[in-house]
Amino acid sequence: MPEELLAPALLQVSILLAVAVLIGMLAQRINIPVTVVLALAGMLVVQLAPDLAVAELVSGAGLKELLVNLFLPILIFEAALGLSTREFMRNLLAITALATVALAISAALVGIGLNLMLGMPILVALLFGALISATDPVAVVAVFRELGVSKRLLTLVEGESLLNDGVAIVLYEILLVGALGSSLSVAGVAGEFVFVCVVGVLIGAAIGVAAVLLLPYLERLPAAATSVAVAYGSFVLSEGIVGASGVMATVAAGIAMGGMMESRADESVRDLLRELWESLGFIANALLFLFIGLALDYELIRQNLGAIGIGVAAVLISRPLAVIPLVSVLERLARVPKVGRHNSAVVVWGGLRGGVALALALALPAALIEREQLIAMTGGVVLATLLVNATTISFVVHLLGLDTPSQADDYLGALARLRAVQAARQRLAALGFDDDLVTAHLNVAEADANDQLLRSHLTSLEAVNVFLLRGLHIERETYQNLSDAGLLPPIATRTLLEEIDTEIEELRHGDLRVDAARRAHLPWYGRLHRRVLSLLPEPFGEDLTKVAYIEVSARRLAAHKAAAELERFTELPGVDAAHVAEAKGTFMHWEKSAGETLERLEGDVEVDRYMLHRRQSKALSRIATVEVLNGMVDAGVLSRAVAQRASERVCAEVDQAGT
Repeated sequence: MPEELLAPALLQVSILLAVAVLIGMLAQRINIPVTVVLALAGMLVVQLAPDLAVAELVSGAGLKELLVNLFLPILIFEAALGLSTREFMRNLLAITALATVALAISAALVGIGLNLMLGMPILVALLFGALISATDPVAVVAVFRELGVSKRLLTLVEGESLLNDGVAIVLYEILLVGALGSSLSVAGVAGEFVFVCVVGVLIGAAIGVAAVLLLPYLERLPAAATSVAVAYGSFVLSEGIVGASGVMATVAAGIAMGGMMESRADESVRDLLRELWESLGFIANALLFLFIGLALDYELIRQNLGAIGIGVAAVLISRPLAVIPLVSVLERLARVPKVGRHNSAVVVWGGLRGGVALALALALPAALIEREQLIAMTGGVVLATLLVNATTISFVVHLLGLDTPSQADDYLGALARLRAVQAARQRLAALGFDDDLVTAHLNVAEADANDQLLRSHLTSLEAVNVFLLRGLHIERETYQNLSDAGLLPPIATRTLLEEIDTEIEELRHGDLRVDAARRAHLPWYGRLHRRVLSLLPEPFGEDLTKVAYIEVSARRLAAHKAAAELERFTELPGVDAAHVAEAKGTFMHWEKSAGETLERLEGDVEVDRYMLHRRQSKALSRIATVEVLNGMVDAGVLSRAVAQRASERVCAEVDQAGT
């Protein structure tokens, strides 16, 4: 862009970003995905003021330059960082198949359809199929999070999109060479595809792991700067230096950091990283969808309505033909966890097209004869999926019942409201505050919660499972708190969180095992994580024999706390004490089993049991201090800074006690 246009363009971008915030507020009120409204706003702006400097910024190949060099590393890393690593790895085969095989099938079907219907040269038609088959789930994921769909469905949709961006870009670059007249060989194409994807993943994983090993030694702001360096560094090193896939590298780096962040970064660092990347993701998405609206050539679209209609039909038909049979084959032959027809339907309908497709189309060289037609068709498909799929996905989810909470969730929610009412009454009584109107509202809330408990109609087993699930979450919170207090080494934290997440998943599917065997096996990536860290020198590595003793001690402590916390539910009206007692008995059994294991390990591990007990006592004191101070911050009694200083001082005094 000429230098004299840079300042006006930056000013206009700033104004557009402010407009995006206002549009977001409007979109929430009218219940339309904000990304759709932003794209429409961009379309309106370019119609009213076509000579804007920012419109020139995103014209031609400009959008691709912005997408690749500025937006894509942010969008990819933010999504990968927020993914559940466990869910991603558990569904890795299905996600990889959707991002590669399904994309290739969809691209081939679209290409063949355009070749037959429009007479388009086959390589050019396949090129369009490749660039249009990458899904952009931004609008869909926002709806999913708002509706509270299952974590697995969210992971399938978002995981597919993360990987298929890189796959689509690689196929696009390979097929573009053939469309311009150069020869292509199947072996050469396959070899190059495997190289750029695999090498990109290895580069990103190495950078992500190296960065996450440093997190325990970084303060909040250096950790945030490191995460930005990882996002852009992995992308540029892979894409620009090595010649591999930058998208795959950034995905691998984000998943590596996100997967180990809980065990290697303290709470303040984790909170900052989540807030930072959520903010960066919002800014990037807001500007990108505004730029999509600005980049669309509406005159070109009007001139190619017939071809666009065929393109939209080809895309909408190819998506289910590629996804549904593939998922069925994977379920039967590869024995992947069952996706289900309803989830498959949402995966199909949620396949929006967005910035990647339009940016690739706008970057097509002028030497390609069909360039203008491909740009028009891409713009038409992007516009159609935004206006149709994105605005109706919430209706589809609701129609299929995927947003309906289970009876167990309703029951637990009612119990939580009863606990909240109980706590509010105690707080008001302690403050000597007596207000008839507030008391009446609390009575209404309590009555509503009691009514919901009566309507839940849970069987005895389901009621017990509700309390078991709550106990497992208490155990998970205990492990995380122990880690944040510095009482668990990172390798132990990762193992314990992995196994507790597995147990939560088992319970949700009615297959929780109550014996020690449930602790015996980690998935392959969990075992790999332990193996790698055990080989590293201190302070990064750990002695697995001593770690095993600490892990069992933490299990006993967590089970004890879960049993104690569950006892509080017996104080609530409408709760069957027998159900609580049965769930509590499970955790007491686990506590006893862990104690017996500790006795067996004591002779094999060189560890001072008395010192370990003192460390756990200190940990509980530190955890209790932090919980009380955080409650005072939430109540507005203390500022965050004052609470932080008080916490540090008390924890330091606890650590020095008796030394």
